[in-house]
Amino acid sequence: MRLGVAVAVACLAIVGLSIADESQASIKKHTDIPAENLGTALQTLAKDRNFQIVYVAEEVSSLRTQGAVGEFTPDEALKALLKGTGLTFRYLDEKTITIVPVDSTSSTDTSGAGPATPSVQPPTSTNGDGEIEEGKKGFLDRFRVAQLDQGTSSSSSSVEKKADQPSQKKPDQLEEVIVTAQKREERLMDVPISIVSLSADELQKRQITTIDDLPFAVPGLTIADPNAATHYYSIRGIGNIQGGSVSRVGLYLDEADVTLDGHAQLVLDTYDLDRVEVLRGPQGTLYGDGSEGGTIRFITKNPILNQFNFDADVAALWTEDGAPSQRISAVVNVPLIDNELGIRIAGAFDNEGGWMDQPAANLKDINGQDKEDLRVKALWQPTQDLSMTGLVEIFHDEGGINEGEDANGNFTQVLGQTTTPQQYDTFEIYNLTVAYDLGPARLLSSTSDVHRTNLLNNAGYSIPADGPPTTTPEVSFLPDIATSESNLSQELRLTSASTGPWEWTVGGYARRLDFGQIWDPYYFGLQGSSFSSDGPYTYVANYQSKSWAVFGDTSYKFWDRLTLGAGVRYFRDDRSTTSNGDQTGTFHSVDPRFYAQYKLTQQINFYASVAKGFSSGGFNSPGQSPYGPEDVWTYELGTKLNFLEGRLSADIDVFYSNYDNYQIFGVVGVNASGVDIALTSNEGNAVVKGTEWNFLWHPVDHWSLSLNGAYLDTYFTKINLAPSSADYAVGDNLDFVDKYQGTVSVQRDFAWNGRSAFARLDYSLQGPATERARATGPWYFSESNTIHMLNFHASLDWSQNLRLGIFAQNLLNDRGFLSPDSVEHQAERARPLTLGVEFGVKFD
Repeated sequence: MRLGVAVAVACLAIVGLSIADESQASIKKHTDIPAENLGTALQTLAKDRNFQIVYVAEEVSSLRTQGAVGEFTPDEALKALLKGTGLTFRYLDEKTITIVPVDSTSSTDTSGAGPATPSVQPPTSTNGDGEIEEGKKGFLDRFRVAQLDQGTSSSSSSVEKKADQPSQKKPDQLEEVIVTAQKREERLMDVPISIVSLSADELQKRQITTIDDLPFAVPGLTIADPNAATHYYSIRGIGNIQGGSVSRVGLYLDEADVTLDGHAQLVLDTYDLDRVEVLRGPQGTLYGDGSEGGTIRFITKNPILNQFNFDADVAALWTEDGAPSQRISAVVNVPLIDNELGIRIAGAFDNEGGWMDQPAANLKDINGQDKEDLRVKALWQPTQDLSMTGLVEIFHDEGGINEGEDANGNFTQVLGQTTTPQQYDTFEIYNLTVAYDLGPARLLSSTSDVHRTNLLNNAGYSIPADGPPTTTPEVSFLPDIATSESNLSQELRLTSASTGPWEWTVGGYARRLDFGQIWDPYYFGLQGSSFSSDGPYTYVANYQSKSWAVFGDTSYKFWDRLTLGAGVRYFRDDRSTTSNGDQTGTFHSVDPRFYAQYKLTQQINFYASVAKGFSSGGFNSPGQSPYGPEDVWTYELGTKLNFLEGRLSADIDVFYSNYDNYQIFGVVGVNASGVDIALTSNEGNAVVKGTEWNFLWHPVDHWSLSLNGAYLDTYFTKINLAPSSADYAVGDNLDFVDKYQGTVSVQRDFAWNGRSAFARLDYSLQGPATERARATGPWYFSESNTIHMLNFHASLDWSQNLRLGIFAQNLLNDRGFLSPDSVEHQAERARPLTLGVEFGVKFD
């Protein structure tokens, strides 16, 4: 009884404070701001309402507002000024507002419900030009300040420079990073998760063009066998590499869940992105069973509703001992109804020249590929509170694969054949996101439909039949593999507005997934044997998954320093198959998350979290037992720091993951016809522990240095299977997990004849990973090489509309194995030394 009364009183107090804030924010005042440059309009509003508005100059310099004339509250006036610009606002404190890009996943305080609890400290002193004085710099240095020192006259406190002038950001200051990993907009420093966020600028400067390039920039992320049929993602040693029918790494394009089952995930391009977020560790509460190891989020740019612009980038590349390549990308932004409806079209064509030869077939450069990618995104904002975003992406990839290359750059087909591996991969993504601002909360609906078809022809591989010193020929396989998969999903989510110390998110999710695969024809036999006597055979697999989930996450901030939070997700998955006999099964899980965060200061943050991840079970061939689900508990401690007046940031964490019922696919015998008996089983329990770090430093003006890395220690603690059927023994490490990864980057910004330019070096180190199968034999073991990757990029803004650049990839020409499956002759090597030139054009 007493506890109930206390809770009720506390709730009334919170509501009372919210009402008080709302009453102050609800005062209407006559506003007369005409259609004009957005920066000028924001300055006028800030002076009139006596508060600070901070924004990035580059984001508003070329935008216009339709104005605000009438009786408005401050929030209503801001909404009117920002309508159609692709920007929104949020309160940093009751007198400071920041202008930020609209993000469909954010829940910024644009409802008029009052200021949020301050997450950063506003600048306390400025000089006459609107720049923060030395000794008082912070992350807001990168913002233009529209109203500066409260209580002073406008003549002494307003910005005198025009909004289209260069940004006021100091060259030695780090830019503040905003992410939406927890389904709301937050500073990266405030999120109690290990996250790597790569902005559009960094993606371009590091020459990261597809998701396959990310592991060299994101330690802890592994992408193995990057061809159309087997595209394996792993984070912190947990991924879809080992087996099972479910991905362990979630993949999102904006609000679209594009995660597929099986081993092949989508190959997303990075062109015209706002940023990429890689969330490391289980994300089961907010992202579901497909995010057992982590989640990768591609955030695209929104259409601008009141301005036409066009950007294009062209690159020509030359690869040592290979064919030349060309890459063309372009984006056009068109407002269809001024300040209400707009469309953004981004397209990319990539002709990747090959470098592998096939002497037996008298062919050269057999692994070249042609890729086309088209993305169309439309944004409709009929009212200030309602927005609808439609997205369509269509991708096609056709060409060779990068597997089976020997040290001389040659490929030899199995079973004495001269056929050449070829892949054809196509996917389509459709998404409709509707967001409505209810005032105290934001309602969001996301409907997604993903279709993928793939054909992999002549994909030969071999398995050792015996080890040295015997000379038994290898068993080789030569299948044609056709795969079809679809994913229809719906998410409905309600997220609190940032109006106080209490934040929450609740929602529901439903998905139907269909998977089908056929191997036809399917040949196998001893290496060197007659091709015609070893097939053809046919292998068929299909299954269907119907799943749903409900979830919630909440946190409360005490004394502006301590935040305690918890979340939970209930998941149910009904699966069925007809290919392995009529089989059905239901798998369900409750996945909680608990976290705490303590801010010693605004620049020193500590956090701790405990989270559970889960993967469904599935089916084997008739007569074989189905395999059960697996789960992992991860315990993490971390800190996020900002030192030296904003010139040095550091993110460091340590974690311990306890893995139960590890799913693994392997060969356990041979049937009467001589065909392998392969199945997925729950091999046992394992431990994954490690540490990750990320440092970013501006030591002096115009120089930046970054250092990040990860170290993983993995091993089995229990084996459930008999030794004759087990691929691992207690103490063995997990396969396809790089033991260590690290990157060092240095960049110099400078001016040449008054033109902006930069030069950058990126060095990446990727440690060895293993593959083993003890059930096949002790000789069934291989290891990838330690890869040293050095890249260079320099670029010059020749004019306001033209950019020129040169770059070099793999300067050390490291040709070691990127993946450990050389025992099956399927390992891929890095592209040889490649040089390139580029130019970009831009018109507004």
